[in-house]
Amino acid sequence: MLSRIHGRLGTAGFIIAMVALIAALAGTAFAAVDRLSKQEKKEVKKIAKQFATAGAPGPAGPAGAKGDAGPRGEVGPEGPEGPEGEKGEKGEKGDPGPTETNLPSGKTLRGLWQFQTSDASQAYMTISYPLRVVPEPLEVIFVEVGESSEECPGSVSDPQAKPGRMCIYAQTLVNTASFANPDTGYDPTTGFRGTFAVTDPSQGARGYGSWAVTAK
Repeated sequence: MLSRIHGRLGTAGFIIAMVALIAALAGTAFAAVDRLSKQEKKEVKKIAKQFATAGAPGPAGPAGAKGDAGPRGEVGPEGPEGPEGEKGEKGEKGDPGPTETNLPSGKTLRGLWQFQTSDASQAYMTISYPLRVVPEPLEVIFVEVGESSEECPGSVSDPQAKPGRMCIYAQTLVNTASFANPDTGYDPTTGFRGTFAVTDPSQGARGYGSWAVTAK
């Protein structure tokens, strides 16, 4: 093959072709073989490809810097509305209210009370039961500040009452002398009304606390 190239190119052309071949194998440009014709360059390049062998890959270069984020794309068109979901099963119908009008036996109602008055010799406090207490409480017991009793074993923060009892717990009493449950003609199964005697009407009086009633 080399003798055919030598015959076609001559001695000078053959030497130049070999130089070009070596340059091609080394990855150098064809600037050194400008004397070759176009056809000769093509032949040399063809021969260089035949003899060239791939070398071992070099080490990977360092990673380039992260490019800036591109501009945000336009909002696409709104998609079609999806199909309507399946309807869930209907729950059972509840009982008509109210389910209870009377406090069940052994159950307890709890709440708060307060009063405030001025220029009066008596002060009144009223308690309304959310449910009727039937039969009416056997006894109404007033528990002084910080005290308790056998029928009212709780406290102002945790009011309790034994069955058939109404317990009124005092947390604060100012300018009062006594407590009473007057007979005013109201229905005692629906609530309670109490009266406090005021020690000095010119000073006013106030009080507050909690209560509990348990059905018998």
